[in-house]
Amino acid sequence: MHTMLNQSQLKGRLAGKPRSAEATPALMEPVFPEIEAVSLTSRVIAALKDAFFSGSLKPGDPIVERQVAQQMKVGTPVVREALIALEGQGFVRRVTNTGTFVTKFEGEEVRQLYTLRIELEHLALQWARARATAADVDELERLVDSLVEAGECGDRREFLARDCAFHRRCWALSGNKYLADTLERLMAPLFVFVVLASGAPLTASMAREHYDLVNALRNLKEPEFSTVVRNTFTGFALRWTSRMSQSRT
Repeated sequence: MHTMLNQSQLKGRLAGKPRSAEATPALMEPVFPEIEAVSLTSRVIAALKDAFFSGSLKPGDPIVERQVAQQMKVGTPVVREALIALEGQGFVRRVTNTGTFVTKFEGEEVRQLYTLRIELEHLALQWARARATAADVDELERLVDSLVEAGECGDRREFLARDCAFHRRCWALSGNKYLADTLERLMAPLFVFVVLASGAPLTASMAREHYDLVNALRNLKEPEFSTVVRNTFTGFALRWTSRMSQSRT
């Protein structure tokens, strides 16, 4: 007659003998960096943005999905998905039954957008002032330092990239993702299609104006804080709205 095993004995039989430490292979130390997966759509978006930044595609130019797909050797649905994403970011405009075009701003649109920018970036800096640490403000100062370097080198595209990085960091420091996303949606196309497309030199002196914002975050209290921030952003707006007016006369 078989002896009935209790529950603990049964578990032990089923589990078997534990493997010795020597029999367990040692975990390998990681040798290779983790590879970031980049979708085909993301690559198409990046390629189109490069064309915007380089001026290969200019404001108002049509974008034909089939031609882009053939040149990039990707499917038309991938290009269509990329263009939908770029429309959401403000870089292209899709006109029903007509086609897709690189965003082109009229003078009044630019004026309205910069007016809104003053209000929203002022709000972002106000909220950032309550949250930013000394290390955060030091980081912003380093970003302005790099912006000044780009201005001294006369590298317009690098200047624009570093300028965007500074402002994005300010928006992030507000602590409000929706405000940051709204400013990204409004300002990224303006940076490309107004600032870069203007052909105006982007200088070190323009870059140094951003130190006023850093100093305001570090040292100023209300109402001086708001006065300096508003005046700085208003100066930015007037520079580019007047440039756009001159280019149309």
